[in-house]
Parts: sequence; C-alpha cells; structure tokens
Amino acid sequence: MLGNPPRRFAGKPMSRPVHISIRDDLRMRLLAGEWAAGERLPSETALAANYGVARMTVRQAIGALASEGIVVRRQGVGTFAVDRRPVRSADKLLSFAEEMRRQGHRVQTRLIKVAVEQPPPAAREALQLRPSAASVLVRRVRVVDGSPVIVQNSWLPYARFAGLAADPLLDGSLYAMLEINYGVSVVRATQVFTAGAADQEDADVLDLQPGAPVLLIRRTAFDNSSRAVEFALSVTRSAYLVETIMERRQHTQPRERPAVHPVAAERALSGD
Repeated sequence: MLGNPPRRFAGKPMSRPVHISIRDDLRMRLLAGEWAAGERLPSETALAANYGVARMTVRQAIGALASEGIVVRRQGVGTFAVDRRPVRSADKLLSFAEEMRRQGHRVQTRLIKVAVEQPPPAAREALQLRPSAASVLVRRVRVVDGSPVIVQNSWLPYARFAGLAADPLLDGSLYAMLEINYGVSVVRATQVFTAGAADQEDADVLDLQPGAPVLLIRRTAFDNSSRAVEFALSVTRSAYLVETIMERRQHTQPRERPAVHPVAAERALSGD
C-alpha cells in the first residue's frame, strides 16, 4: 500500500541511522494492520522510492524486521507480513506487560505524568469518593516492540494510596506496586469498550493523526474485599487486538418444562 504521501527520510537531520527510522516506521505500519498477515509488502525498489533512500537502506530495515519475526522473506517471491499484533484477552485479569511478554513481545512502560488532583466525575463515581476527596492520577504509555500502543490513565484514591504520587510503578507495573507496597491485590475488574477518536494529546503520544479511530477502554478494578481501587481510561490504537472467549454450556440432561395451568397461562399472555 503506497497510496499515502511519500514518507521521506533522506536529507533530514537525524540522530540515528536512516534504516533504523525506516524499520520503526514499517514496524508501526505492520502492527497497525496496514498489511494483513500473509500479504506481500511493496518491493524494496518501491519502498526505497517511497522513503527517498537507496534500496540497500530499505533492505537493512526489512532484514531487521525479519529477524524480529514481523515479516518473512521468500527467495524470489518477496517479503510478507506476519500477524504479530498484540492480543489482549478480555476474560483474563493479567497485567499488560505479563500478557504481552507471554506472546513474545518486548514491552516498555513510559511514565508521562503523576499528579494529585480532583478526579473526573466518572472516576469519582466508580471509586465512590466524597466530593472533596482527591485522587492520584498515573498516566503512562505502553510501548510494544518499539511502537506506542496504548495510553493508560489511572485514578486511585489518594487517602488510600498517597505514596503513589512519589513512586507509582514497580518494574513498570502499577498493580505490582499496589501488591508489594500496599498489600492490595486486584482480583476483579469490569471493562467497557467503545469506539472513539484520538484527541491531540493522545494522538501525539501514540504517533497518530488527531481524530484517528481508537478503542476506548473504561475499567474499574477491585480488591478481594470488593473495594474499588482503580478507575482507568485507556486509549488504544488499532495495533492492539482484544480477544474474548465465549462458551455455550451444554446441559447434560434436558430441562423439564414446568407444568403450567391453562388459566395461569392465559393470564400471563394477557398481561394480568
């Protein structure tokens, strides 16, 4: 797909080799699904023209992607995309980093902001905070295989987790910090998924155009005493897939239909 404007890298002042920048750009496009699994990428010649570089530079970039397992080269045929988009299971309560690492992805967490502030109405309601109660906001971006995938905004009760304002993460994990430093384990969460558009702030972090389609995830997490400990609003680019498993339970024996008196049935149908 080369219908987009040329992505010129040649001639620009850069702090790293051009082939690394092209590698990262191609990786992001692949993870975003620009080329489906099994689809052939444009030729090295076409990519070189698109990026405004020599063919050898593109070959270096593709070679690096092949070593990561994101693409596969077939002698005399071309380069093909491999589906390596991160998948998150909606029916499993695992940390983001843990689930991505199980799939073989490299995960980094970059802390954007930590602040003590008045929470938005949705967070106040979910956390059941009094009108004057403050919260700790932890805003971070998760980077998977070098590409920003999800921005997470978490609000937690300040009265319960005041120390988070100074040090909110342990090995990149908020939940690990809650468990180790506060003895609080997240055992249950409710989530709501909706479609949305990236605003300017989130678009800058996720390397998207403002207004680009994103997935919005609203989550309320609870501890083992059913107290809400976190309200989170996450903004996810299309590189991130959500998987849910649904099962239809089969009854071992057919259910017996209860006997219904004809008069009672007639009354039920009439709405009495």
